[in-house]
Amino acid sequence: MALYEYKCSDCAEQFDLMRPMSAADEPAECPECGGAESRRLISSFASVTPGASAMNTNPMMDARIASGNAASRGGCCGGSCCG
Repeated sequence: MALYEYKCSDCAEQFDLMRPMSAADEPAECPECGGAESRRLISSFASVTPGASAMNTNPMMDARIASGNAASRGGCCGGSCCG
């Protein structure tokens, strides 16, 4: 099950529905006006990460970052995405 965001074509109400991924593109009934013409929206989200002092750190990764090894190999994935 996933949470999807929809917008009603009749009244412009935005609403969320929890439904299986296989049903994501099926018509969704608007809870405001009962209209069946809605379209799925592309949802965005924000993530807030606490500072390093509030998190547990990984000593091995901290050492690699401090020595510059991660940067010399192209970053987090070995260079395939960042050059």
